[in-house]
Amino acid sequence: MKTVVGLDLGGTFIKVGLVNEKGKILKKEQLLTLGKKGKRTVLSQMEKGIKFALKGEKNVSGIGIGTPGLVDKNGKVFSAPNLPDWNNLPLKKIFQDKFHLPVVVENDVNTITSGEYVYGAGKGYKNIICITLGTGLGGGMILNGKLFRGSKLSAAEIGHIPICFGGPKCNCGNVGCIERYVGATYISQIARESIKKGRKSKIKEIVKGDLKKISPRVISQAYQKGDSLAKEIWEKVGLYLGTMLSGLINLLNPEIIIIGGGIAQAGKPLFDSIDKEIKKRAFPLLAKDVKVVPAKLGTDSGIISAASLIIGESKK
Repeated sequence: MKTVVGLDLGGTFIKVGLVNEKGKILKKEQLLTLGKKGKRTVLSQMEKGIKFALKGEKNVSGIGIGTPGLVDKNGKVFSAPNLPDWNNLPLKKIFQDKFHLPVVVENDVNTITSGEYVYGAGKGYKNIICITLGTGLGGGMILNGKLFRGSKLSAAEIGHIPICFGGPKCNCGNVGCIERYVGATYISQIARESIKKGRKSKIKEIVKGDLKKISPRVISQAYQKGDSLAKEIWEKVGLYLGTMLSGLINLLNPEIIIIGGGIAQAGKPLFDSIDKEIKKRAFPLLAKDVKVVPAKLGTDSGIISAASLIIGESKK
């Protein structure tokens, strides 16, 4: 059985592994990205990881790389804010020349979308919206069985869809973006402000009174203990997401919407609220059949998804 190297490049860690055609990781390694030391150091760390995955292997069919930033059709990377000098970088050519194997390079959220399409919750579907919920909100789309990238490589910036013309300012410079309502910072802020106003909550107990330690994970822990504030917060986040997703359903008529990232671990109150809002706002004919589900690939999704960039190409 042929294998593929999958490399997930993050701002802090590089995760790399050898993956078989069924999406099973055969071996894996994690290295520090060391982005502050510059481009050459990051590339050296990536090379170390790939060499680890390739060591002793003979039937490797390619290398898939998921990276921050915009990626053009030639595997050149532009504009990755957390990686100095990571601009106009011919990443595909660098590693193709070095290892003499096919290389596919893709934006990190598009990579996750590919992984869920090939191996995860989107397997068997042709029209998929995938979002990742964490510090911000990332998005990717599969339309008619193909990754949709747009004319300027930056399609599916779902986090920057405005949902309020006069809302709070977003990091992108606009106001009222959905990311500003469902990102980790905002979610924690809702809890903090409610508790400061006198709301009783197990959230405060979990952080032992240090409100700076409130995070979406803490809010989820409180929900599991039956906390009413935590439940309300996740329902509110679901309302915002459901509103935004209703517009995308009306526009694109997807078969399935996949939600990943740390905040998606909130579970039932979040997904129930999203579902309720979609049924309320989207066209009934389209809302009736669309599925909204959590991502399936788990903690190693970056490695498996990067490998899927090669495996998905070979299956076309």
